[in-house]
Amino acid sequence: MRSFSKKFWVGVFIVGGLLLFTVGLYVIGSYNQVFGGHFEVYTDFVSVDTLTKGARVRVSGMDAGQIGAIDVPRNAGNKFHLHLKVDEKFRQLVREDSVTTIDTAGMVGAKYVDIKMGSANSPLCNGCTLPSQAPFDMTALMKQGSGLVTSVQSTIDDVHKHVDAAIDNYSSIASNVNGVIGQVRPNVQKITSNAAQLTGNANAIAVGLRHGQGTAGKLLTDEEMAENVAKTIANANQTSANAVQASQNVDSMISSIQQNDLPDVHATVANAKDMSGQLDQAVGTFLAAGKNSNETTAEALHNTIQQANQAMGNLADDTEAVKHNFFLRGFFHRRGFFNLSDISRNQYAGTDFVKKPTVRVWIPDTGLFTMKPDGTLELTDQGQNIVNQNMSDLVPYLPHNPVMVEGYSETGLPDQQYLVSRQKALAVRTYLQSHFHLNSKLLGIMPMGNHPPQNTGKSEWSGVSLVLIKSR
Repeated sequence: MRSFSKKFWVGVFIVGGLLLFTVGLYVIGSYNQVFGGHFEVYTDFVSVDTLTKGARVRVSGMDAGQIGAIDVPRNAGNKFHLHLKVDEKFRQLVREDSVTTIDTAGMVGAKYVDIKMGSANSPLCNGCTLPSQAPFDMTALMKQGSGLVTSVQSTIDDVHKHVDAAIDNYSSIASNVNGVIGQVRPNVQKITSNAAQLTGNANAIAVGLRHGQGTAGKLLTDEEMAENVAKTIANANQTSANAVQASQNVDSMISSIQQNDLPDVHATVANAKDMSGQLDQAVGTFLAAGKNSNETTAEALHNTIQQANQAMGNLADDTEAVKHNFFLRGFFHRRGFFNLSDISRNQYAGTDFVKKPTVRVWIPDTGLFTMKPDGTLELTDQGQNIVNQNMSDLVPYLPHNPVMVEGYSETGLPDQQYLVSRQKALAVRTYLQSHFHLNSKLLGIMPMGNHPPQNTGKSEWSGVSLVLIKSR
């Protein structure tokens, strides 16, 4: 019984040890990400900064793998080549533009390699070598800080020396100023004495002027001289009045010349009146009735023009009837004689332009049109270039095959869509006719609003479509 109990506990101990070993192995393997799927990427560093094989690899700060190997450079100019094993779940985050760097966990923690998340437009990194960024070197920073402190201390010493020298200069300047003031003081006293003497002389002159002494005094005190000055001013006023009178006499002379000495002007006016009368007589003769009829020349000319217009209309009707004749309409259709200007949208849906076009080109209206001051549309310079480029498919069939310009608009109600689509088609038609010298009878427009034909594969459109059918 004791032997069985002893064996039982030995078995329990062994099984427990195996379980603990298995759990420990799993925990260690999970920590080192041994059991998960990995993919390998590479990177290069000038200095590994105490990194060793098995060091952690993080993607945007999250544990993602470990360093599989570190290849020592063969030459002095090469870099350390690191093999990074990254967990498979981070594959979508590691791109070819991801950047690697060496960071420290905390202030004094272990070193690890951090991979920055790449951009979505960059390809996935499958075994590629990622670009690296040199790690932040605290030792170099401390050296630079020490050098900076030394430079600042040297600068302070230099400033201190310059300040001391400036203070010495100011003391010397103050001493020199005191000496100059001592030397100038007697001259200042002499200048003050002379100024007092000048003031006394000016007072004496003013007293003499008051008493009429000297020429200036006589001018101020002599009444006879003042009267002479007043007479002189009066004479000047009289002279000014005489000048005004002379100016008035000159104006009167000029007016007399204008009234009495312009016979040529009056003769010219008389000739103009005679010419006007002759012109009135000629117009009356033109409007007067003839000898053999009661209608005037103008009425006869007007009737002749009306009869010519009626004859041309009859000729056009006869030509249109010939086009639709049972025996001749096939010939005209093969020659391309279509009534492009009179066809409705419903009738247009049954033509070869919609059913079996030879060429159809779709042109969106982006940058195609600009609005004129009158509210209509015209092609921009960019729009003309776009139309020229899209005409390359139609050019081999020009100029003897009919072309239809379909206009489309998605803006507003159906009536507004119709008007805008017609303006777009008309603007393109005008440009094609002038630039490519196309026959106006073979170039039509069709405002489609926002309803492309069913067999075109488009449910809506905004712009134009150029359609050509080969008639012969």
